[in-house]
Amino acid sequence: MLLQDPPVSPYDWQFQLLGFRVRVTWGFWLVAALLGWEWSRGLDRVAQVYDLSSPGAPVLLAGWIAAVFVSVLIHEFGHALAMRACGMEPRIVLYHFGGLAISDFGSWRAARQRRVGPWEQVGISAAGPALQLAFGGLVIAGAMVAQVPVELMGWVVSPGEISDTIVPYAVVDALVFPSVFWALLNLLPVLPLDGGQICENLLHALRVPAAYQYAQIVSLVTAAAIGLWFLRGGNMFAGFMFLMMAAGSWQALQGGYPRY
Repeated sequence: MLLQDPPVSPYDWQFQLLGFRVRVTWGFWLVAALLGWEWSRGLDRVAQVYDLSSPGAPVLLAGWIAAVFVSVLIHEFGHALAMRACGMEPRIVLYHFGGLAISDFGSWRAARQRRVGPWEQVGISAAGPALQLAFGGLVIAGAMVAQVPVELMGWVVSPGEISDTIVPYAVVDALVFPSVFWALLNLLPVLPLDGGQICENLLHALRVPAAYQYAQIVSLVTAAAIGLWFLRGGNMFAGFMFLMMAAGSWQALQGGYPRY
């Protein structure tokens, strides 16, 4: 499965933050670096063309990785805080497919936690991207005050000018892109993403018959369309990832439907 707690590795970084256990696997750093490789090289080339100061592609890449870490961690903290509000005791894992906020229902302590309903599950699923988008909005607001330009998928979000160094633009762009674009992608009605979980739990909350089937059908169609769109645009990683989620929904439909 795509969204599954990976095995513990001796190379994992584990720490406590705000009462939550956090584990960051080595795969998280690797995928973040791969996703930011062309970004860092491109910005360094732009700096050279326009005679701007640049710390170099390796330093820009390190900044991208740090920004992705902060953004994804904030996303998972949104889930974890909502889960805590519902009486659960979650932990956070950052890994090669992003992040997870997990409540260990196999433990004795978790066995005493009450079962949450579909409306609460909707809140838990929405809290992650909501907090991430709020963070992205704060970064954009700060960029507007500092007159740092912000672009997102070709749209000028914040007008401004790059003075003599590429660094402010790079910092803002590295924080805004995952915090806004990735959060919006996560809200698509695709299982097992947050948007897919929201769709399924809304259908259950509204007592729609065969809610699971409908959620998987919506997930299949949406994931296939988005995957093909990414492939057409040359984004092979995102394209294949969404096609894999479409395949997962197809397999779930072929394998029968769980009863609730």
